[in-house]
Amino acid sequence: MGISDKHLVTPDVNASADKLQFVDPSPVARRLLWHLFSIGSRRVVQPDRHERFEKPGAHLFWVQSGAGELEYKSSRFALKRGKSVWLVDMSKPRTYLPAAGKHLNITGFRFGGPGLEFWHEEIKDEENAEFVLDDFRFVARTQSELLRLVRRRPTGWEWQVHMRITEMLGRLLMTRNLLDSPHAELPEPVIRVLNAISANPVRDWKAKELATVGKVSYSGLRAAFQKSGQGTIHEHIQRARLDQARLLLADKRLSIKDVSGQLSFSSEFYFSHFFRHHTGMTPTEFRHHLKG
Repeated sequence: MGISDKHLVTPDVNASADKLQFVDPSPVARRLLWHLFSIGSRRVVQPDRHERFEKPGAHLFWVQSGAGELEYKSSRFALKRGKSVWLVDMSKPRTYLPAAGKHLNITGFRFGGPGLEFWHEEIKDEENAEFVLDDFRFVARTQSELLRLVRRRPTGWEWQVHMRITEMLGRLLMTRNLLDSPHAELPEPVIRVLNAISANPVRDWKAKELATVGKVSYSGLRAAFQKSGQGTIHEHIQRARLDQARLLLADKRLSIKDVSGQLSFSSEFYFSHFFRHHTGMTPTEFRHHLKG
């Protein structure tokens, strides 16, 4: 069993990690797949605080026994047994608080993967980290299957881990109705513009040249975007560049200067300013968080 990321766990008299198993993902899994960093249960008997960027990835967990609260960003969530799971971004500060005079046993897994930041944004777990699942047996079954794969490591086990985590995340999407298809079709100009940006996401698109792509006036394209619920044209351009920046930064073969150049920023400084403005962290901090 690989334990190379054990150094990320600070010994804490307030919480026991005796039943946690640590996993050292392969380089291929880190780049291409959902991968595990740790899996198992923890017993919390006193407030257990974790600082931002303390560990990489996300933590999906549920309560085995006891009760308490989760402090996550500016919100508090009641932790108790039931059909709920909680998903937290490990780059954010969080505190696990057992109820007065009681313990709190939580179990789950910490994982990472390409595009994890997009999931946090789409699911909006900062606003509501709790997900209620109708079939909670699926959660227990997934945990059991992941533990079996980690312990036995059959051929292709990391791909199977990827598939189990994908299924779990799909359940979370469905609880928020995020997989429902919109009833209204997008206007043709908007579709043409979205396709153009997707085909060349590293380009520094200008709104007026996109109007030409959409075969409408600039004001017509702006109105079509707003009416279709896609936000403003500028917001979509910035979001596409940010998404591409994250994907490029995940490739350790590229320097930050290389990423800046590929995204057509005039300098590394302006790229870093752009990235920090939209994510709250520098490109270097973002890469550090991905490393594990």
